[in-house]
Amino acid sequence: MLLSDPAGQLPGLGKARPGALKQLGIDTVADLIHHLPRRHEDRRSFRPILSLQDGESAIVRGEVLSIRTVRTRARRSFVQASVGDESGEISVRWWNMPWLTRSLAVGTQVVLYGRVRKGAITQPEFEVVSEDDSLHIGRIVPIYPLTKGITTPALRRAVHTALEGALHEVEDPLPPELDLPPLGEALRAMHFPPDRKALARAKRRLIFDEFFYFELAVGLQRLRAKRQKGVAQKWSREVDRRIRARIPFTLTGAQERAAKEILEDMRAATPMNRLLQGDVGSGKTAVALYAALVAIANRTQVAFLAPTEILARQHEATLTRALEGSDVTVELLVGGTPAAERRRILAELASGGIDLMVGTHALLEPSIEFERLGLVVVDEQHKFGVSQRAKLIRKGVRPDVLVMTATPIPRTLALTAYGDLDVSVIDEMPPGRKPCATRVLTHLQRQVAYDAVRAAAAQGLRGFVIYPLVSESEDVDADAAEEGYRELSRGFLRDLNVALVTGRTPAEERQRCMQAFRSGAIDVLVGTTVLEVGVDVPEATVIVVESAERFGLSTLHQLRGRVGRSGHASSCFLVSGNKTTDEARTRLRVMEETNDGFRIAEEDLRLRGPGEVFGTRQHGLPEFRVADLVRDFEVLRAARSEAFALLERDRTLKSWPLLRKEFQRRFRGRFDLYEVG
Repeated sequence: MLLSDPAGQLPGLGKARPGALKQLGIDTVADLIHHLPRRHEDRRSFRPILSLQDGESAIVRGEVLSIRTVRTRARRSFVQASVGDESGEISVRWWNMPWLTRSLAVGTQVVLYGRVRKGAITQPEFEVVSEDDSLHIGRIVPIYPLTKGITTPALRRAVHTALEGALHEVEDPLPPELDLPPLGEALRAMHFPPDRKALARAKRRLIFDEFFYFELAVGLQRLRAKRQKGVAQKWSREVDRRIRARIPFTLTGAQERAAKEILEDMRAATPMNRLLQGDVGSGKTAVALYAALVAIANRTQVAFLAPTEILARQHEATLTRALEGSDVTVELLVGGTPAAERRRILAELASGGIDLMVGTHALLEPSIEFERLGLVVVDEQHKFGVSQRAKLIRKGVRPDVLVMTATPIPRTLALTAYGDLDVSVIDEMPPGRKPCATRVLTHLQRQVAYDAVRAAAAQGLRGFVIYPLVSESEDVDADAAEEGYRELSRGFLRDLNVALVTGRTPAEERQRCMQAFRSGAIDVLVGTTVLEVGVDVPEATVIVVESAERFGLSTLHQLRGRVGRSGHASSCFLVSGNKTTDEARTRLRVMEETNDGFRIAEEDLRLRGPGEVFGTRQHGLPEFRVADLVRDFEVLRAARSEAFALLERDRTLKSWPLLRKEFQRRFRGRFDLYEVG
């Protein structure tokens, strides 16, 4: 058997539904061997049914004693079965699987995997087995990702046949000096491990592989960036003095350290590619202003990109205030900029008349041209895709790039999604800031939160109320801002001036509300996560988040950062709904326990995974099939070290032709890596 042979010719797969194998990404025998199990079941011994405890997940083997379709009053139906072994029997229920009454006849031997609830197993995974089938019983067995038309036993038999017939053809692309278990041995043990130790060794080898290839890509991008020619910005003590005169406070030690790292990059002949991360309110904008004024002192222009109009306007107001009376020209460009003003801005920008251009996605349009773009600053950069950032960068000749985020990046993601960036961290808050007191409330306790809002308003302070939805939805069980605004205006907050701001609010009305909120004419701002970033009102001291279980930790932390931006004591109330899950309660408890953004980010990553937290598509971060960014951090670090060391010896990979070929196969079309063709 050859690795290039069609997988469909193997016993058990020939009758698979047309296109089913392709849906799983399987064309050849090689694809089949690399179709790794999503988990394993230890079927060397099964739990007696009578010993099962409520709430636990378990694997049992038994005989179908009865099976029938049951219809409910709501015109729904489910399949009800009774499965028994020598110790006793248990009720089993499957929803939306009516065909099971034909597949699982009385007397059929089955293996079930599922959670026991109230003495029954609902919606378990199952497999029909026979006494003499040694691939499926009496060993640790693989459970594969499936699609309609292919069964687990059929796929398991096909993989076993492929391993027996073609594993000798598998070549190991990784250099022998890495001293790893052979790839073929690891693949065999991953599919059919003789014991748990062998499975752990195999898994570690394959986890290392996934991280190693990705870190090779990251390393090549870093090498490419360091070989490019950029603009070396000049600096002097006089420039430094003039810049500091424009910053209305003394920089903290962490801000000084970040500014120094950024300045060193800007003075180099290669383009800066740096990530500046710091908690909400830590003073990233002041550091970005320092970098911008260095670029402007060198007669280059600065583009300052923000994800929302609220945040763009906030930055424009802050920067204009800081630069009042100077020769630096600051302009704002957003989607709603009037046509005549837009034409003027575009003409001045192209002729070099604008030094600092602040804007939203409007800056990415093809008609926007800079005379000499020297620095690109991207705030809340995880809100932008890679290609969007690239559009702005291409408007200059290899400008310096500073991307900022108030969502602290877990160290695991810093080595993957952001591995090609140098990282500066502001891990110190400005003096006088008090930590925000956070409390989780049930829906029935929410009056406590609104009493706090009223008490703040009585002292001339302000508050926010945040909802996950703009308006009520049949599909999502969560409170909505429009309905909440009406309810609060008539109820808990009826004596206060309350305004509503959502993504649907017209730009002019939104701007009027924000101005009134800053001045104190509005006591409480009700809205959605459009208020997550860019609202800097020192008098805002209380925030209430309704249906808080609907938000991720990083978003909750961002929202909490809207208050506590002065010396006043601040409070955050997280109101959970009636159907809050155990996982959501865990998230909310983390918010009660800590204000440390980095700990919150790590926990968010652990609970929800990188795709949910940062948007896998935006960052080019692959979906690791075996590796886990949190669990396998030490392997990730080892793989990065080995990959970078290998590139130092030969950045073209020509010394390892098999590795070069496999790398190109994995990343063809996904990375612009000229070093490997």
